This record gives sequence, structure tokens and C-alpha cells, in this order.
Amino acid sequence: MKKRIAVFARQPLPGRVKTRLSPALPPELACDLYAAMLDDTLESVRAARAETRTVFWADVPEDNRSPEGFFWHAQKGADLGARLADAFDTLLVDGAHAVVVGSDCPGLTTVLLERALDALDRADLVLGPAADGGYWLVGLARPAPQLFTAMPWSTEAVFTMTVARAAESGLSVETLPLLDDLDTPDHLARLVAGAALGRQNVAGPKLLAALRAMKLLPA
Repeated sequence: MKKRIAVFARQPLPGRVKTRLSPALPPELACDLYAAMLDDTLESVRAARAETRTVFWADVPEDNRSPEGFFWHAQKGADLGARLADAFDTLLVDGAHAVVVGSDCPGLTTVLLERALDALDRADLVLGPAADGGYWLVGLARPAPQLFTAMPWSTEAVFTMTVARAAESGLSVETLPLLDDLDTPDHLARLVAGAALGRQNVAGPKLLAALRAMKLLPA
């Protein structure tokens, strides 16, 4: 079975990414954290067993280059649901299974990505629930555009509503561990606390290095 992984991402530009981390962090430092998370995400995806890897950019690179080992497409659609539906239209061809992840989940690992892909051998839908009520990963074994329409994005209802719609559509579902995104100062505080306590897989190496460079973690 062909297995594909895609990343939804933005170009790391100050003032355009992770704006909710300010004023706790200046825009330049918030951008540095995002750039580190993006690098960690791409490294985790590179290491996963998949046929293809793709970045769907919200803003197309000026040089039209993709990260090493990745194809790229522009995100298309008026909201996140339309963009996800379009991405899965691209990915779910030739009988493939596919997962899509964001680029701002510090706890994402290659192991979790491969668990998601393996789950699609048994289930129609795999979800990685996020602590804010959304999801950090969504994967499909077959098209299901009904999961993405008229959804209250950026609310705590997204994960629950997606599971309910899957049940209404007769789709089987598997879930992954609950993880935090890194969007707000509260998220940042939890991340720093977890890393300081030595918890496993709270963040990738680039993000931990960025936190140390900012003196948010001891060297």
C-alpha cells in the first residue's frame, strides 16, 4: 500500500507566524521558534517510512524550492477545511493512504507518524487529538470530504465533531496520543516546564536548541 505524508506549513517570517506568542516573545523570537519546529517536523517526516513527502505551503516560497526530499504544493481553499480537502484530493490517488500534519506540534515524532500510517491499514480515519480541542494529525485511507466542511475551526469542538461525523459516515477511527500545539504563551510555559523536567519527546532537537539559545532552558 502506498503511504504518503504531508505537512501544512508557512514560511518562517517575523510577524507572520506564531503571532499569538507575542507579546510574551518578540515577533523575531516567535519566528525562530516556529522555524525550529518546522525543521524538526520535516526531519521527523523524512525519517518515516513513506512513499512520498509533500509540503503544502500557505505562502509559496519565492524561489519555488522545496525542502530536500519533499514535493510541494500551494494550499488551496478559503478555510482550513477546504485546504485539507484539496490536499487529500492530491494525496489519495492510486489507492494510497495519507496523513497530514501541521508544523507547530513540538511532540511530533517519526514513531507517531508511522503509527498513524499503520493505523490506516485497519481504519478509515486516524486522528491525533490536540489539547485545545482540535487535532495535530489527520489521516485517511479513502476520501472523506464531509469531515472538513462547515467545521468550526480553531475551536475546542473540532476533534469531537470530526469523530461524530466519521461515525455518521460509517468511517472507522483510530486515535493517537493527545499532544499540545505551540500557539500561546500558556503552551510555551507547559513546553518549557516539561523540557526542564526531562520529559521524553516534548520537543525536537532544533526546538530545544532554540529554547536554550533564548535562555528559556538551561544550556
